[in-house]
Amino acid sequence: MGSSELHQQHIEIDHRTALSHPLFTPIILLFMVSAVFRLSASNRDAIAYRGFLQKSYYLGTTFRLNWHKAAAFCRSQGRFLVSINSQSQLDEVIEYINKSGFFNANESNLQLWTSGNDLGEQNQFLWTSTGERIAFDRWTQGEPNHGRVNDCTVERCVVLQHYQNGPGATYSFDDRPCEKEYFFMCESLDG
Repeated sequence: MGSSELHQQHIEIDHRTALSHPLFTPIILLFMVSAVFRLSASNRDAIAYRGFLQKSYYLGTTFRLNWHKAAAFCRSQGRFLVSINSQSQLDEVIEYINKSGFFNANESNLQLWTSGNDLGEQNQFLWTSTGERIAFDRWTQGEPNHGRVNDCTVERCVVLQHYQNGPGATYSFDDRPCEKEYFFMCESLDG
């Protein structure tokens, strides 16, 4: 009998002895259950941690795309069209736009695709990037108005709009035809 066969036989004997001993079975079971709970707790911690991460942005202002192409472009970059769920997230987006110099480049109006739409069910606006309902009430007065052409609703996708001069929206949401071409903003989470 070779040395490796003897070693394997010794391990098999030890393994059978450990399992036949009444004290070892509860200890092994307890170890396995605690390992599962630790793994589950670490997953919850990881999910909670992602909630504290800051978003990073890409502002697409060199070319305009329709909503579908803008969403596809963001995905090709490993990002999503932006979602804005709170005033603090809107403040981050506004700060990013201001730092970009967008309004210094002879632009006075902003029409920017977000991930918001009601393509799945009319008047049930969701952020496509997260699947959450749009609960942050930042709609321009009278919006969403579900613009119609020949009895068909054509305004199903959401822009963030802002007008520098004159009356109009101040960083608010508006529903628009998804086929229109606008600038867009992509987002991802750091980390």
